[in-house]
Amino acid sequence: MNLPPIYAITDRQVSGVPDPAAIARRLLSAGIRAVQIREKDFPDTALLAAVEEAGSIGRPVDARIFVNDRVDIACLAHVGVHLGPQDLPAAEARRLLPSDAIIGVSTHDPEAAESAFADEACDYVAFGPVFPSLSKPGRDPRGLEVLARVARAKTKPLVAIGGVTEETLDAVFDAGADTAAMIQALLSGGDIEGNCRRVLDRARRRRVIGRVYLVGFMGSGKTTIGRRMAERLRVPFVDLDAEIERASGLTIRAIFETSGEAAFREKEAVFLAGTESLPAAVIATGGGSFVQAGNREMFQRLGTVVFLDVPFETILPRLTGKGDRPLFESREQAHRLFAAREPFYRMGSITVPLSGQSIDEATDRVLAAVFDRWELSPRFERS
Repeated sequence: MNLPPIYAITDRQVSGVPDPAAIARRLLSAGIRAVQIREKDFPDTALLAAVEEAGSIGRPVDARIFVNDRVDIACLAHVGVHLGPQDLPAAEARRLLPSDAIIGVSTHDPEAAESAFADEACDYVAFGPVFPSLSKPGRDPRGLEVLARVARAKTKPLVAIGGVTEETLDAVFDAGADTAAMIQALLSGGDIEGNCRRVLDRARRRRVIGRVYLVGFMGSGKTTIGRRMAERLRVPFVDLDAEIERASGLTIRAIFETSGEAAFREKEAVFLAGTESLPAAVIATGGGSFVQAGNREMFQRLGTVVFLDVPFETILPRLTGKGDRPLFESREQAHRLFAAREPFYRMGSITVPLSGQSIDEATDRVLAAVFDRWELSPRFERS
């Protein structure tokens, strides 16, 4: 079992959003993959409906959905549960829940955390409050040193909770926490999506992503989205076509016209091989590069391949009137080329459907797809 690095907890008052399911939807759309519905004064019927809706939104993206305290709601909604010291013990909850349900436990001192790590019924341990927290009034913060002591004894994912902000996120991870639980940092100010982007990007920048190659048809947004991804991750951005043009002193169309497509594809393969010198980068590729079998093998050896799956009807207006597309002659010819290339794009790549999103929204989707593959893979197994 594993948890992603950011664990969101809903709060209608902080967010200003009256429906916890709507909060969950916005969190998940921005890339959050662990959401706890924590609404202590919500009527049971409304709480069950909200948790069920959050579960239905989260399952298609393999998100971890939890309900705070309520084992009965977790059973009915088929989600995980987060338990406090005054709630049903994890062992009793395990007897009631399906075997694959995730159970988390809150702890507030190292001894309680050690006990939770040893509890076979518990899947992850939350410890805090690490810092002063508005959601934990009257409870003294434990601080980073105590968090580090707890982390040294962990045998399961450790969630730091209580007052964690974007600015303290690195310190929490450096102390040994696997995940940071947040309310204010994600929900305050009305800009849930913007808050999530900043926090997620900070967490993502802590790992070496290697090389991410964006593939897809011309006009699918590889350059625009790739540049935004690189900005957010603070890694180099490379546009292979632009690099070929810069080195040759000719446009792609001119290379096609003077030397032919075969010569261009040879150049393209050489430049693609050259990206191996970059430890980490986001690389936008030409529309035909992934169609070549030799290139596909090289892409998959060198890094992570992401197919920007944009419908042809969305792409077409972006191509009309463009004189720099060497293989775009007419709508009909472009559609035939699109249909011929699309099956290749799906070979061994992460497919991200896109249509009508803003640049930031599309980038959110691509980043989430890339990091989901890494962050939700198992690291800890139940004792």
